[in-house]
Amino acid sequence: MSGVRFAQLEPTTRCNFTCGFCCGRQMPQEDLAWEQFVAAVDALPDLTHVELQGEGESLLHPRFHDMVALLRQRAIKVSFISNGSLLSERHVALLLEAGIEKISVSIESPDADDFRRIRGGKLEKVVRNLEALMAARRAANLDRPVVGFSVTVLASTRRQLPAIYALYRRLGLDGGITLQPLQAMDSYARHYDDVMAAEELDAAAADGIFARFFSDRQLRRIQAERSPVRGFYEELMDGWKPGDRTCPYLEQGLYVNRTGHVTACCMIKDTDRHGLGRVGETPLPVMLERRESMRAELAAGQVPAACTGCSLVRFARMGRGELMWFGMRGLWQAAVG
Repeated sequence: MSGVRFAQLEPTTRCNFTCGFCCGRQMPQEDLAWEQFVAAVDALPDLTHVELQGEGESLLHPRFHDMVALLRQRAIKVSFISNGSLLSERHVALLLEAGIEKISVSIESPDADDFRRIRGGKLEKVVRNLEALMAARRAANLDRPVVGFSVTVLASTRRQLPAIYALYRRLGLDGGITLQPLQAMDSYARHYDDVMAAEELDAAAADGIFARFFSDRQLRRIQAERSPVRGFYEELMDGWKPGDRTCPYLEQGLYVNRTGHVTACCMIKDTDRHGLGRVGETPLPVMLERRESMRAELAAGQVPAACTGCSLVRFARMGRGELMWFGMRGLWQAAVG
């Protein structure tokens, strides 16, 4: 049975943006208690990398930097995802001093009007903050945090991906770009209004986006020029490939939400039905045994109930013929542009 080298800890569900696809806006708006955070870190002695992010904006937690400091004192790497709006001069100075590995900034569109419509925030402020962050890092002669984009692909913005790549390069970012479709899992989709539901791509359209993503020349240059410093997800996913019938989280990861409840990954929100236990109450071996039963299901070609609708699980279960089709589709789209 695998241990837990990677954990995602949710500092808060509070956020200053109003993204329509975020289930966090439907959750109680609360912070992870400091005592619960310490208990989670103490309960997982084999941690090597922590992602300090859940369904809220992590920098809103009043003790976010204390969390980072405790993890770094224990030689645990730290990464997080942010909407970028709160990367003030103070936050940037503390992040540079702490030695954060990676900051991924969420974006769906490089158009200011679309950005405001989708996220309820100002793209101009995010861009200014990223310019200042990268300038401060260069001035300090540091190689981290690397900074990249995390993109949720919507039906209305999928053709803006090349412009997002261009913005990435203009800002001098070096953490790469990750892509994910709008979540189809029920814990997310049941909160979508009609406008947001219309943004979902069907499986064929999503496959086309990913195939084009992997074969796009500009994107391939961006990924090839990434810094060797790796974030949480790069390390967690290292060695995984579609068709493996496994999930990196089920092999060596866990998710701890803001109440201390534990699930196999960040996309599983129903802790009553699919929770593995609670930090400080459930022994780690018991939680790992419950995770192991999910891993065994997936290895046998079955989808664990908690993972229904997960695109990662779908790729994990692809057969050889499907993988060949997916790869050839990417080559064909690269050829025809």
